[in-house]
Amino acid sequence: MNKKYIGLIFGAIAGVVVAVTLINGAKVEDTHTFTGFDKSVEYTMTELFKSPPPITEHGWNVDRVVVFVHFLMAVLFVGWTLYFIFCLFKFRESNHPKADYHGVRSKFWTTLVEYGVIAAEVVLIVCFAIPLWAEVMNDEKLAKIKASAKDGSGLEIHILAKQFDWSARYAGNDNTFAQQDIRFADKSNNPYGLDPNDASIDDVLVLAAKDRKGAIVVPADTAVALKITSMDVIHSFKVLPLRVCKDAIPGLQLPIHFKVNTDYLDPNQANKDGEHVFLITCAQLCGDGHGSMNGYLKVVSRKKFKQWLETKSNAAQQSRRENLAAAK
Repeated sequence: MNKKYIGLIFGAIAGVVVAVTLINGAKVEDTHTFTGFDKSVEYTMTELFKSPPPITEHGWNVDRVVVFVHFLMAVLFVGWTLYFIFCLFKFRESNHPKADYHGVRSKFWTTLVEYGVIAAEVVLIVCFAIPLWAEVMNDEKLAKIKASAKDGSGLEIHILAKQFDWSARYAGNDNTFAQQDIRFADKSNNPYGLDPNDASIDDVLVLAAKDRKGAIVVPADTAVALKITSMDVIHSFKVLPLRVCKDAIPGLQLPIHFKVNTDYLDPNQANKDGEHVFLITCAQLCGDGHGSMNGYLKVVSRKKFKQWLETKSNAAQQSRRENLAAAK
């Protein structure tokens, strides 16, 4: 191998090491949270991409990855376009009436650019993409959130997708999810397959998230773990302000977690009750009604959520008791 290429390789490796060290060591508020260009990131996402600002901490990390990747692609696009125009001018027919069969004699600069692109991509992957993925898919963190749901400091919600609607299930006042059985499953009234003959079940079901009044409710400043699955085909649960997007696949229960930060909620966008309502969409083509498969997710205070869950849980249990009494 040519010595100059060996130098380029070692130079690229050294550049990656330096870049990773600088990015992970400068202006870091939390693990893998680089804040050096946050003003530019915010402007790009809100003004250029017309995306609502994130209301979760990991959402900012998602935005950073998105903006940095687009910046790299923009540099490559402009660079290769200018190079293409340069080639059209330099190697035009009037300037080279005879073909040159030897081609380019020095590949130093092109090789340098290629290694530079590789180095930039490695930095994006090592410093941003992998840490972000590891944080969102952290099994220990998910287990901790589920465990903390027992004392109310965390929350676990089961999300069920079906053509063409979203449903949610909460553990209720007893903080325990009831057993499910496929024999009892009904796509319209009992999609979770809860035993209709068990009057002790106090799970709260949100069966029609399409209606704002039946929105999926989550508390602010509380770690929430979602367990997502589908009843029919592949869907994808997406709430853009949360920067949450997760496939719902039949036969699989896929986890993801988030925590809404009150500081990121715009008080001017709250409804008359001081609640923030966000649109749930399906990010996976799921049939003829895909365009209408949406729902609503409502963010409320922790106190209001506790009251809502307690009221809904009591009402669900009372309704089950009345139905059983009427059936006898």
